[in-house]
Amino acid sequence: MASPSMIPAPRAGLAPAADLTLRPATMLQRAFSALANWNDRYRQRIHLAQLDERMLRDMGLTRADAVGEYDKPFWRG
Repeated sequence: MASPSMIPAPRAGLAPAADLTLRPATMLQRAFSALANWNDRYRQRIHLAQLDERMLRDMGLTRADAVGEYDKPFWRG
């Protein structure tokens, strides 16, 4: 019989190999979620660019901060 020290301990955070495969429904959900997030970022950045100086100051931002955020591509967080 093997001693307890010879039995490898289970590693935390690792799933069994069967759980690593992605089903088409899961991939579709992830794609839809990414598209929704990208759309939200796009709309929020447009809104941010339209704010006046007073509103930006209330949020603790400068015009340069707003322009820097607006200039980011929609896929960058």
